[in-house]
Amino acid sequence: MFCATLFAQTEVTTVTPEIEGSGGLCLDADGNLYIADFGDSLSGPDPDGIPNNIQVLDTDQNLSIFSTGFIGASGNNFDNNGTLHQSDIFASGIYKIVGGVRTLVTADGIVAPVGVVFDSNDNFYVCNCGNNTIRKVTPGGTSTLFSSGSEFACPNGITIDEDDNLYVVNFSNTNVVKVDPAGTPTIIANTLAGNGHIDYDPQTKNLYVASFAGQQIFYFNKDNPVRKLLSGTAGVRGNDDGDVGNATFSNPNGIAVTQTGDSIYVNSAVATTGVALNPQYVRLITGVLDFLSVNDNDAIKYEVKAYPNPAESEFTIESNLQFDHSNLNITMYDITGTKLFEETELSTSNQYLKARIDISGLASGAYFYTLSDGKRQLFNGKLIKQ
Repeated sequence: MFCATLFAQTEVTTVTPEIEGSGGLCLDADGNLYIADFGDSLSGPDPDGIPNNIQVLDTDQNLSIFSTGFIGASGNNFDNNGTLHQSDIFASGIYKIVGGVRTLVTADGIVAPVGVVFDSNDNFYVCNCGNNTIRKVTPGGTSTLFSSGSEFACPNGITIDEDDNLYVVNFSNTNVVKVDPAGTPTIIANTLAGNGHIDYDPQTKNLYVASFAGQQIFYFNKDNPVRKLLSGTAGVRGNDDGDVGNATFSNPNGIAVTQTGDSIYVNSAVATTGVALNPQYVRLITGVLDFLSVNDNDAIKYEVKAYPNPAESEFTIESNLQFDHSNLNITMYDITGTKLFEETELSTSNQYLKARIDISGLASGAYFYTLSDGKRQLFNGKLIKQ
């Protein structure tokens, strides 16, 4: 038996060689990472005239080109059908990409766009860095002004929660801005310096921010948005791997949280002085949930027994859940965060869970499991299959 909160050390690892990939990051449903190339500098298109690419880092950490032809590929995200949408800051347009081929969706009202995110109805929202507004685009391509105000200063990163509230971070100041479904912006928190992108983990309800100018990765709980440090040292640029308490970043920009919430991808400039954006490294922060369980006083901690571990054909999970929960399910993932299968409609007795999970179909190796109640992740663990 073991306690699920003690399974990992929270570390930062560099997972790619030097690449041209200074834009946004996003993950598809299979755990593949899409890396946009903003270009070599903030001041404008690359002088070499060579189009910038979107690359894919697959779950085996192989790199390939997904699409090309961009002047400044900045923010990106997937619609509800799994189609990648990419903003081009220097072309002031939003493109969708099918089979590697890009098609312009809209340029109407789009001014130096960066972050892109989709709501539950497949409308998407664009950060217009060029005029400090948030634009809404319907599935049919109609573009309208959604939000504006002094809260925005080159809005750069954008994400969304399960209630269709938007969260925006600015490149030119420290604001973390919540935008409700009516378009009303409210500053809910601040980082220490200008920001790159932001991503949301619905299981922990945490917002993760890459502070471009601050060289740090912060997180905020959306229900209690107090700034907390995950990794990086203020004002110190570097690409030191290792424990999150000692790791460093160089102008981190893109950020993408895996489905388990346990790992986070960040891109970081190779240069540790000056203003050059490319080349970049992609870095991976692992063991995030373990970090939260140990360091975050707001996190609910469950004592979990999972046995046997290692296991051959099945294992058992036991825990006192402290509260009544419905829609309980256990999901198994491989070490890349790819979902393998899910056990649903688990039952409890007097708030106590005891569930046997069949893993006979899995190959030998290491796996993660999570328990969720349909709204948030309750706990996670690591299992070795013999």
